[in-house]
Amino acid sequence: KPKVYTDYKKLLEKEQIDSADICTDHRTHSIIAVECLKAGAHAMCEKPMGITVKACQQMIDVAKERGKIVAVAENYRRGLGARAVKLALENGVIGSPQLYLQGGVGSRDDNITTVWRHHKLDAGDGTILDNGVHDSDLMYYWLGEVDEVYGVAFSFAPEKYRRDNKGKIIERTYNDVHDGGFAIFKFANGAVGQWSPAYWCGHGESSHLGIWLYGSKGVIKGGEAILDDSSRINMEKYFKENANDELKEKYFPYGITDGVTHEVYDFMNCILTGGTPETDGVMGLKAVAIAYSLIESSCLGQPVKVKDVESGKIDKWQSEINESLGL
Repeated sequence: KPKVYTDYKKLLEKEQIDSADICTDHRTHSIIAVECLKAGAHAMCEKPMGITVKACQQMIDVAKERGKIVAVAENYRRGLGARAVKLALENGVIGSPQLYLQGGVGSRDDNITTVWRHHKLDAGDGTILDNGVHDSDLMYYWLGEVDEVYGVAFSFAPEKYRRDNKGKIIERTYNDVHDGGFAIFKFANGAVGQWSPAYWCGHGESSHLGIWLYGSKGVIKGGEAILDDSSRINMEKYFKENANDELKEKYFPYGITDGVTHEVYDFMNCILTGGTPETDGVMGLKAVAIAYSLIESSCLGQPVKVKDVESGKIDKWQSEINESLGL
């Protein structure tokens, strides 16, 4: 029967742990990870890896210094559909990527379930970072480096509420993060994109655009590739019929297709074999930097280079958070 600790510091004092799977609030991801790494343990954080780019870099630096693994629990890219899109792009099914469209509008911008997610110093930012790192990781996974971003971030609700199942307000809190954003992306491969993570700002009814990926010969959307000759290819079926046994075993060992299972399996397997996780610290930092590029662009009122956000050169929004973390 496992021991239970309510203070991670006491756990590290009394136990010699091999690894830590950190599923706490966003702010404490880097704080706990750094302490675990220094104590000689490998660390995997839930997304986002850290609440700022500098927090992510701190984890990477400490892991390198201590010879330990730092990974990010990113499950979206590990699903069968995402793997199928990757294979289809590599095989040129829709030709050269040209346009990437993704986004949606969530419902009820004032009704929440988790209070800390709406506080800047606890969460880093709102939905653009919280949900958005899933999106930005997929963008990078499928299309590679994002070169430049021009974005507008916004928040329509200065106050948030938690309601019971009858709709009665049971808790109120201030809101100082962004509830949504819109951005134009330029990818290093020449493709352009429009990203609209307005997931926390809608009223009446939510609307989800999904992901549309256009190439020079067709489009992938809704789990299908639709080509210029009007033929349709089911993506999951395409993967099953075109991926070789080695690739199937690499992506789905033991035939398991659940993304959360595989993020943990990959982390544990790398600890045992000395390998590098697919979503390691570098990948985690890139996903955070792409998301923050929208926010930093909005703060500056001009396009930003993602590499400047990655390096910490641009951090107008993040600087207050970094200061609070002592970074």
